[in-house]
Amino acid sequence: MSKLIAEIKDVLSLHLVTNILLAISYYILKVNRPICEYLFDDCFLELKEWEWLTFLGCIIVIKCRKQGTFLEYMSTACMFAKFLNAVMMFKASPIYGFVYVLILILHTVVLPRPVYQGPEYVTYFRGPHLQEELERDKRITWIITFYAAWSPQSVTFAPIFSEISSQYHLDNLKFGKIDVSRYPDVGKKYNVDSGSWSKQLPTVIVFENGKETNRKPFISPKGTVVRYKFSKDGMISDFDLNNIYHRCKQNPLKGHKAKTDDDIAKEKKEN
Repeated sequence: MSKLIAEIKDVLSLHLVTNILLAISYYILKVNRPICEYLFDDCFLELKEWEWLTFLGCIIVIKCRKQGTFLEYMSTACMFAKFLNAVMMFKASPIYGFVYVLILILHTVVLPRPVYQGPEYVTYFRGPHLQEELERDKRITWIITFYAAWSPQSVTFAPIFSEISSQYHLDNLKFGKIDVSRYPDVGKKYNVDSGSWSKQLPTVIVFENGKETNRKPFISPKGTVVRYKFSKDGMISDFDLNNIYHRCKQNPLKGHKAKTDDDIAKEKKEN
């Protein structure tokens, strides 16, 4: 129920509502009188514009079929729709196109997409401390993000990782991060390229019993990086986090009482 309420709040957010309006703005302006009579030569979509809209629908279906949540689906759909809107606006008038692009920029700055800003349970490692921690107590399952501060994908992924750490952390299930742009030797040790053209940032690796058991993006037998788009639902599914969580919860560290769902809910409320 709490997840459903959170998704409803996301859908009703001012960012998404205005994003949808911007995505359908050309259609609204073109077919509704008296606005269309003032802005355009006619008040109906041309055959070419219908063809573009049909093509847009196909692109959205193809590109969005793997999106994890409704919010992600709508955000991706709106992105493609706004691009087509900009093209049609420029076609109608360069001035319309310029004004529309300016509005898109203002929307991004003034009403950015909401991100998680709650508590996190993440350990930030420096250099060799990561290896030392992995070997210190192999009963602890670690989920580590290898990132770079300059990487846009790493910045986008940060609030997702923080939210997951808040939801899944236990005494024997912990989350950590290390900046491989500052510690390239650590990246090299764990086969994570930290170069400017790297396709591996961020990389998330699961360590169980001190050994790597899963990573995304993974490296194919041919040595190529298989691209991976991080999302909360995608991570939970692809890393089997629910099963890892319940397994760790049922086998707490010696001297630590297993936390109940009520205990964890109470912790979150206090934080």
